[in-house]
Amino acid sequence: MTYFSHQDPNSPESRINYEMAQMEIQRWSLLIANPEADASTLIMELKTITGESKHFIGQAINAIWALEKLPILRVVVETHFHVRVPYLARIMQAVKQAKPELWDELDRRIAEKLTPRVPGQALMEASALAGLITRWIKELDTTFTGKKRGPKGNDGTLTFRHVDGRTYISGNIGGITGKLFHKALEKVKQKGEDLAQALVRFIEGRTQVKVVSAVYTPLVGGVSWIPGVGFLTQEESCKVGKTTSKVIDLDAVATRVENGYTPSPELRLYVMGRDGTCRHPGCTVSADNCQIDHVIPFGEEGGVTAAWNLQCLCAHHHNMKTDKRVRAAIDSMGRVAWIGPCNRTVVTEPVGPLAQEMPTGQWGQTLAARMEKSFEKFRSSLEVLDD
Repeated sequence: MTYFSHQDPNSPESRINYEMAQMEIQRWSLLIANPEADASTLIMELKTITGESKHFIGQAINAIWALEKLPILRVVVETHFHVRVPYLARIMQAVKQAKPELWDELDRRIAEKLTPRVPGQALMEASALAGLITRWIKELDTTFTGKKRGPKGNDGTLTFRHVDGRTYISGNIGGITGKLFHKALEKVKQKGEDLAQALVRFIEGRTQVKVVSAVYTPLVGGVSWIPGVGFLTQEESCKVGKTTSKVIDLDAVATRVENGYTPSPELRLYVMGRDGTCRHPGCTVSADNCQIDHVIPFGEEGGVTAAWNLQCLCAHHHNMKTDKRVRAAIDSMGRVAWIGPCNRTVVTEPVGPLAQEMPTGQWGQTLAARMEKSFEKFRSSLEVLDD
């Protein structure tokens, strides 16, 4: 039987989770019988009826709209009642970026992601699913550029405000440029300095720095991905591809077992591209800000430096695992099973671009095919040694 970790049939809490989600969704479905009604009037009336904030009511409207416009999702939700109003609202905010003719395809893919594959699987974070929806839109629509969030202004906007001897700077630049700029400042920052001091030295020309960034591009179709930036548009993918100075075939390192403790740069890139983020349940720290952890400690039986024994962990969760406050095990698909103080198993799946087939193209072979074959070979070698 497959289920998400918070829907564990052996846990009394799961029944409470189910009933709370069911009552919440049913309540707002009745209150928002006509989601096409005048928004301002509807929100005013719902505030007086429910006592909820304007922000939460806005989320509820988006959530019910998601169930109305995405029928496959509605079936999944009303079967499991495993997501709440804010989660559904985040889905709808992402879907609304797409042209209506793409909604049926997005509906199918979202429903698939909200259907568990293994017992105890961790539910994907709403922000991660929203990012995945945005990626799908970029793959399906060549004209899509993405909505701009954050500080007001178009790309390239930079404003200065001088007050009482201080200058306040705000701006809005493209994600690729911003990531490279951030990495440059981090690289020139000296001990004890903050980024503002590093920026001053950088502007004054007192330092030089070379920044290298990895770009993951599928062999056929799809869109490129940059750690910390996310999936690019098709136009951005094309531009970045033309500026690449070095190409690494990650298929060549996917099954490699290395001799030393420290993974090679190529193997590190592979693990980052598979995981996408920290692998601890609920953590969304970008893979490029994570450390590479040996799931089975290096040197122990099976504790080799290979993709099937490596994962991305942020410093905090790496320390927790090292201190044995949590335990982890990884399978040939790159799924990691975690056991914490409550002695319950929670399974996280990799979310990077290498973790799944690209809808408009494949990365040579799927992760499943590559890693299962490698894992079988590795197990066979252990059996020979035992004989």
